[in-house]
Amino acid sequence: MENIDNLITMLRNVGNELAYDKICEFSDTEREEYNKLLEELKRTNSSDATNAEKGKSLEDIASFLLRTGNIFEIYNNIHTSTNELDQLVRVNNTGKLLCSNGIIDKRLKKFIGECKNYKDKVSVTYVGKICSLLTTTNNKICILFSYNGVTGSNWEDASGLIKKFYLSKENEEDRFCIIDFNINDFESIKNGSNLLTIIENKILTLQNDTNYTEFLSEHESGERILQLQEN
Repeated sequence: MENIDNLITMLRNVGNELAYDKICEFSDTEREEYNKLLEELKRTNSSDATNAEKGKSLEDIASFLLRTGNIFEIYNNIHTSTNELDQLVRVNNTGKLLCSNGIIDKRLKKFIGECKNYKDKVSVTYVGKICSLLTTTNNKICILFSYNGVTGSNWEDASGLIKKFYLSKENEEDRFCIIDFNINDFESIKNGSNLLTIIENKILTLQNDTNYTEFLSEHESGERILQLQEN
């Protein structure tokens, strides 16, 4: 318990960006495995692989990421009275401590993961189904894992629905966040980012109605950090 307390104190003192790096840090073996999973994801999406092969490659790498840092428990193919969830994700005891100490977003105590590896971008129709899943299962966050992302941009199509759904609740703590997690994000993790940072940045995007990549700049040490530029 003393070691956990010391870890919590350290993470609270270093700030979110460094805390997330520490929590999600890959070992050499994990990084090698992640890179293999990423190559398999890209291979199946650039070949004549079957839909089942494409789906499995996406589910494998998504599950690997959700186990990053050993803070989440994953329950696959959960049936409710009206729907099926690809992944129901909950924090374990370590994750609960991180949430209670404000180190990770409390909305991550329980959330949904959905994996849709379509040939084309995920449509507004499917995003509408995710909206329904969130409202009926009492979850605030869904990470939508795909290869090509969602249709539209700004306030159009699936991208627009995600923003409108987020704004459908007046209070910030009641709002629903659908995280569009696609090949660009998988690649960014290979290049040094991590799952928690991407989630936080994309929630920030919803809050500010802007593109979170515009806030990313090269730190003088070469690390990618989030900097809110002052106009």
